[in-house]
Amino acid sequence: AAIFGPYFGFVYVWLGAMIGSSLAFLIGRYLGRDFAASLIGDKLRKYDEAIERNGFATVLYLRLVYFPFTPMNFGMGLTRVRFGDYFFGTALGIIVGTFIFTFFVGTVKDVWASGRWADLLSWKVIFSLVLFVFSFFIPKILEKVKASGRVV
Repeated sequence: AAIFGPYFGFVYVWLGAMIGSSLAFLIGRYLGRDFAASLIGDKLRKYDEAIERNGFATVLYLRLVYFPFTPMNFGMGLTRVRFGDYFFGTALGIIVGTFIFTFFVGTVKDVWASGRWADLLSWKVIFSLVLFVFSFFIPKILEKVKASGRVV
C-alpha cells in the first residue's frame, strides 16, 4: 500500500496473501498430514469430520476473527477441509482485513510524505479505524443472523 497506493496495494496484498496461504495449505496437506495424524490420532479425526462438513464456514469464521494467519494456513492443510472451501473461505474472509490494512497504510504514507500530521485525523484514517473495530463484531453479527433463522 505504501508503494502502490491503497487500491493497487489492496489487490497485490490480497493476491500475495492468497498465493502464500494456498502454498502453506498444500505444504501442510501433502507434507504434514500423515505425521500430524500419527501424533494426534483420534483427536484429529474428530475435528476432521466437523471441519470437512463445514469447511467453508469454518475457514471464513476463523479468518473473520483474525485467527493467526500462518498457523491456520498450515493447520488447515492438516485437516480434511476441501481446498476449494479453504480457498474461497480465505478469499472472502481476508477481504475486510486486507482493505483496512492497505487503506490505513496508504493514508499514513500520504500523511508522512506530505508532512501534514493533522491529516492523521482525516476521514480516511478514522474510517479505516472504525472499520477495523467493526470487523471484530462481524462474527457476532453472523452468529445472531444465523440464530434468528435468516440465511447467511
